Amino acid sequence: MKKILISRRNGETQAIILNDGEAASYFIERDNEPPRFVGSIFFARVEKILEGMQAAFVDIGREQNAFLQFQNKTLREGEKILVQIEKDAEHYKAARATLNISLPARKLILLPNSNSINISKKIINAEKLRLKNILKNILPKNFGVIIRTAAENSTAEELQIELDELLKLWQEILAVAENKKKPSLIYGGEDLIARLVRENFFDCEILITDNQKVLRRVEKFTDKINFYEGEDLFKNFGVDTEIKNLSQKELMLPSGGFIVIEKTEALTVIDVNTGSAENIYQTNIEAAELAMKQIRLRNIGGIIIIDFVNMKIADAHSDLLKYLKSLAQIDGGKTFIVDMTPLGLVEITRNPY
Repeated sequence: MKKILISRRNGETQAIILNDGEAASYFIERDNEPPRFVGSIFFARVEKILEGMQAAFVDIGREQNAFLQFQNKTLREGEKILVQIEKDAEHYKAARATLNISLPARKLILLPNSNSINISKKIINAEKLRLKNILKNILPKNFGVIIRTAAENSTAEELQIELDELLKLWQEILAVAENKKKPSLIYGGEDLIARLVRENFFDCEILITDNQKVLRRVEKFTDKINFYEGEDLFKNFGVDTEIKNLSQKELMLPSGGFIVIEKTEALTVIDVNTGSAENIYQTNIEAAELAMKQIRLRNIGGIIIIDFVNMKIADAHSDLLKYLKSLAQIDGGKTFIVDMTPLGLVEITRNPY
């Protein structure tokens, strides 16, 4: 069963999700860090069109313009538009924005600039058809929606209530935008606690926190919450060492080998080293498990390269790749195993949001 642990101390909020006692995801927000804008909606102005790239830089009212890619649409410099941030600015890279705005709730994601109805792959065929028919009947014209896993077995009335809330939010966003003259933030998205509750509570057994403010905030929405009065919440659940390891560059494997995680501006490289030449395949299997877990817990995004120990048997490469793909499914569709290069490097892409 899934448990959520939230610790709020010394100006930072840490959260970890446990699946059957195993650490599955880790999150942290610090009060003194720059604000995060992923999911936020801005009233923006197109500053510069990048000819031939279907891209532009847009002024969002921050120090740095955001990078916007667009398809099937013509933009002109000076045009006022609404954009949503997909990825925050990082180092010298601009924030990445999109015109495909989405407003998430627990069961539905409203797509104001779409006509499509998409459904979670985890919902089986008969239920998928029932939910799609419900949304076809209640969804207004020129709106799209994503039906999430949590919508399974929901009634038409329950879906209508959530849809109405999302439509109301969208109208409020448009009303704010109408009164804007300069680029600025018009919808701030959600903080860590709000995201955790919305994204994970439908299949969560319990949320446990050591902070009274977090307790009071979450208990407004559910009674599946406990207050922890001990000294160290994470240590009590045996995940304190897991969290400490997230800052380590080198991590040991049970067989005696180790992996090294190196993050650069362009990509993340994970190098696998064997302690002995006796069982290279076993070392690579252990490395695959640890690497994929660290990718999730550290929320590594973008391009990832894993340099496994070279194996001479072709079938072993195929088995390793198949195993990696099974591990990627644990990440809820965020991680995609691209392929293994002739040099034995496994290429991975991951969307951390």
